[in-house]
Amino acid sequence: MANGHIRRDGWEFWALVALSVGGVVQILGLPLIVGALEDHWGYSAAYSGYITSVDLAGLFAGSATTSMWASRINWKRYVAGAILLCIVLNVLCVWFHTLGILMVLRFGAGLASGVAYASSLALMSRVQDTARGFSIVIFAQVLANAAVLEVFPVIDARWGPGGLFVTIAAVMAATAVIVPRLPGRDPVADADTEVPDSRAGRDRPLPGQAGAAGEQGRAAAGAERTGAALPGRTDATLAEQSGAALAPPVTRVAMSALCLGAVALVYVAIGSYWAYAERMGIAFDLSAGVVHQLLAASVLLSTIGCLAAFRLSRSVGQSRPLLGALGLLSAVLLFHSGSPQPVMYVVTLVVMQICWNLIDIFQLGTLAIVDPSGRAAALVPAAQGIALAAGPAAGGVALTAGRGYWAVLLVAGGAAALATLCYSIVYVRYLRVAEPLAGGHQPAIP
Repeated sequence: MANGHIRRDGWEFWALVALSVGGVVQILGLPLIVGALEDHWGYSAAYSGYITSVDLAGLFAGSATTSMWASRINWKRYVAGAILLCIVLNVLCVWFHTLGILMVLRFGAGLASGVAYASSLALMSRVQDTARGFSIVIFAQVLANAAVLEVFPVIDARWGPGGLFVTIAAVMAATAVIVPRLPGRDPVADADTEVPDSRAGRDRPLPGQAGAAGEQGRAAAGAERTGAALPGRTDATLAEQSGAALAPPVTRVAMSALCLGAVALVYVAIGSYWAYAERMGIAFDLSAGVVHQLLAASVLLSTIGCLAAFRLSRSVGQSRPLLGALGLLSAVLLFHSGSPQPVMYVVTLVVMQICWNLIDIFQLGTLAIVDPSGRAAALVPAAQGIALAAGPAAGGVALTAGRGYWAVLLVAGGAAALATLCYSIVYVRYLRVAEPLAGGHQPAIP
């Protein structure tokens, strides 16, 4: 750890990557758990859905709890407690099949999983070079998703839901080995415990603000005396600067809330489209076999978004690729709603998969810049969970009204366009207060 921020090439960073994968496995496995409960334990589709909803409610509670306590907890103890709780409750689900007890156990397991996932995102906001760090996290989650889709059906066929719950517990048990590598107290709080002058408790002024010239002069003078080079500009430095940039009247809370609202809108777009992607293809005169092949092949394209984000964060920053990807996605979805042709279906599927992870990475990176405390990033799983439930519901309302799949695409495209507007407001605000922040968030670490 350097200057209160986690190095991307250190063990702490890789521990956070492992924690994010361990925390997300339970969420990735939910669709398969629903089918297993129906096939093996005799639950109806409706009751299986209720159990999944309770899991997601626990995820929301874990995310919100982590956000509230982000600056006051010992991360090692907090995450270790969540991992232990997740292991115990998932194992207990093997023996308790009654609906009421099972729902309580699933809520607790979802809460523990949400704490692990949200903690990894909150601490990732302290990583130097956040965009590249989140690129690695999302790529690891893509691989985890592929593994879940391959392994969980085999386990379900042999051992049923109990086997799936034990597998989740085993993954969390394996994740426990990284706990000693996590930070103890909040990294930024630790770095701020010693303040050399009377400016204690205040944000460092931005270039051009009162007091900035004096600090820069003192830093330059000190470097000249010692022969040391001035430090390069890092995402961590920019995150600290952004805290000052977003002083009242536009507060960090307002900008963080706007970004979280945009995250929710992005996942409304994704959820409303993805829930009906298979049926759309068939409705647009493609055979079921072709649609399944297209869906399977498109998942591989999601890795392109990770790699593109990794490179773009170095060359042009975060804001412009984020706005460009969202603008492209909304335009393609809206155009497809007016042109329900098989060719447009394939184009939309490709654009969705490439943009999905790229947008995710830059959303998380932008939140880390807007709110370096990590509280906003910890709420991302909650925003995702709510939106992924609301998206298919909005699409269902459109279909129930007899509007057809073009209306579902209109809902998805409209949500993506609103998310673009939200991030544009954040971007314009940065241009007004600190152009370098809006221009690139360029990291100094190679």
